[in-house]
Amino acid sequence: MSHFLFIAGTLRERSSGESASLQLSHGLWGCCTALIRDNLTTYLTPDSHALIYVLKVGICADVTITSPVLHLQQMDELLRDDFKTEARFGFVRVTLNTQWESTPQQSHAVLQAVLQISDQAELSRRLSLGMHRLTNEEYAAIVAALQ
Repeated sequence: MSHFLFIAGTLRERSSGESASLQLSHGLWGCCTALIRDNLTTYLTPDSHALIYVLKVGICADVTITSPVLHLQQMDELLRDDFKTEARFGFVRVTLNTQWESTPQQSHAVLQAVLQISDQAELSRRLSLGMHRLTNEEYAAIVAALQ
């Protein structure tokens, strides 16, 4: 089983927090790169979850992924224009399970411990990719540490 850590970055149009809130309010998460789309297509399972990491905020949500990767053209036409940056390579439907408050420092400490990445630069590099694949054990350990 695969789970994911999605990272919401700052865009020209809106902040990372605004982007995450907007996507979650519409029950979707966009694939902003081909790498994210390809990895989701390859590793997504029917019971996959994702944690949402908002840059400068920390890990703030847990979602269930409820669809395969969909093409941007499958999105409602009115939403398509709003999400042209976040979902230019497709999107998945999501259901929000839990929200909590975290800080970037707390989130980094949890991720470094659970993912066993001692180098801060390496963790930052991985977060800059926009998504990180998690095992079932890593996902459970991160959720437990944040509650």
